[in-house]
Parts: sequence; C-alpha cells; structure tokens
Amino acid sequence: MLSTLTSHPATTHEALRRLREMVSLLNAHFLDFSPAELTTALGPGKWSRKQVLGHLLDSAVNNHRRFVLCQTEPEPHRMVAYQQDEWVRLGVYQQAPAAELLSFWTLYNEQLMRMIARIPAAALQNQVLFENGYTVTLGWLIDDYAMHLEHHVRQILQQEAA
Repeated sequence: MLSTLTSHPATTHEALRRLREMVSLLNAHFLDFSPAELTTALGPGKWSRKQVLGHLLDSAVNNHRRFVLCQTEPEPHRMVAYQQDEWVRLGVYQQAPAAELLSFWTLYNEQLMRMIARIPAAALQNQVLFENGYTVTLGWLIDDYAMHLEHHVRQILQQEAA
C-alpha cells in the first residue's frame, strides 16, 4: 500500500488564506469579461470561463460532501469520484447569468471556509482512500481543494495556460 499524504493544521490555515485570496481575486475580475469572453472556450476541447467557474462550483459541492463524510464516517472514508464533464454539461453553466454563477460560487466557498476553519486538528488526519488504493488525509484533501481552485481561477483570468 502507498504511504499516506498528510497535512498539518498550519497548512490548512495556508489553504484558507489561498481560498480567501482566490475568491476575492475572481470577484474583482470575473464580471469584467464580456459575455463573449465568458462563453468562448479557452482552447480547443476546453471549457469556457463560465464552465470553468461551474466546474469549481461542482468541485465545491463534491468536496463539501467529502469534508463532512471524512469526519462522520468510519475511516478510511472511501473517495467517490464524479464525472466532471457531465456535471458541467448538466449544470448548463453557459446559460447561467454570470453574476448569479459568481455569487453562488462565492457564497458556497465562504461556507466551506467557515467549515474548514472549525475542523479539529485531529480530524485533519482522518484517512481517505481513493479507488486506486492511494491514501490521503482530510487535511491533504483541503490543501488539494485550495490548489485546484487556485489553478482554475488563474486559468479563468488567463494567468495560467488553459
């Protein structure tokens, strides 16, 4: 079995800092894009900015569930993957008003940050098992969520390659 990737509570504080920064950054710039810029694919076979934001909303929903279940179910929590392309397609984010999508995503992440800030340090070490046998901790999942969000916010703002 592979070794477990863990996280220290200080790392979780850093993840929260990055989450706050990315929420603020996207709120400062997302609505500056024209409707065409928001709905045009960022590259061949890629999502549009609105779809990437929708994907981040889907990620928030799925990770919210994980963060709760990792604290309430017996260890190891079994990680359930989701079909991200289908979630984006079924979410019809292209047709959602940009301001509503941004507001919904922002509010959801504010709730997640409140929840993350109150996770007991001991719970950050709770084990999570992926389908491939890879084991991580709840703290690592939180870190990964922040890195994933940061990657896609920078992608939306084109500070990172699409």
